[in-house]
Amino acid sequence: MWEAAYFLLPSFVACLVILFILGYLGIHVLEREIIFIDIAFAQIATVGSALVFILFRQHALEEHSVVERIFALGCTICAAAFFSFVSKKVTRISQETVIGVSYAIAAAATIFLLSLAAGGDVHLEEMFAGSILWAKWPQILLCAAVYSIIGIFHYIFRSKFIRLTTDYKGAAQGGMNVMVWDFLFYASMGIVITYTVEISGVLLTFAYLIIPATFSALFAQGWRSRLIITWLMGALVSIAGLAFSYCFDFSCGPSLVSMMGFVLIIAALFKKHMPIKL
Repeated sequence: MWEAAYFLLPSFVACLVILFILGYLGIHVLEREIIFIDIAFAQIATVGSALVFILFRQHALEEHSVVERIFALGCTICAAAFFSFVSKKVTRISQETVIGVSYAIAAAATIFLLSLAAGGDVHLEEMFAGSILWAKWPQILLCAAVYSIIGIFHYIFRSKFIRLTTDYKGAAQGGMNVMVWDFLFYASMGIVITYTVEISGVLLTFAYLIIPATFSALFAQGWRSRLIITWLMGALVSIAGLAFSYCFDFSCGPSLVSMMGFVLIIAALFKKHMPIKL
């Protein structure tokens, strides 16, 4: 038992670190009704990684090289600027539609780029499924530092971000520079997702952003209550998912996603017996 706990400890800490920031951002995503923003950002970041794989193969062979991270961050920052511009200037097309189209284009571009090089299919699978089971302490500490900076930034300006999320038109009419603050929101989210994908992959990143936040929305309305429930649910399910993966020798990422999905389905089925919102 202690041997298993020691082996899974880095993975569990990585899950908690990811949950800390994605749980909060997930509430914003649900309120804004831009569910696929996470997977779009993750896919756009992989375009940068794919470019490095094609142009600088020697750097791509190094685990999470600086060159790869720079390209990935550059792609997500450009996407953040694009999404914030569209939110302000384009009103006839929903933001979710723009995000969906962006994801499709990024996914197609990633597949095309990786098909040009030998071993590209393996690289694509690694980026999608991730390898959180083999997360290393330096990676975890780096992500924790980045997430802490983003978290502090969001905490300091939480009133602006929450207002922008809950009442975009009212914020614009009230004189807030919504395009700038929207860009800061998308850019900070893009940075978080870029680092998260390196550890957990696209699939698990999307799950941690959406599923715990959706679970909390079933039972709470206030931001603080939802955040506490999100973190608590995510932490408990992470323990269960990692234990399940270890005991039955299943892939770690899919096990965590499946466990979160199972818990969410059970919660939704029994929601009618818990009508009170916190």
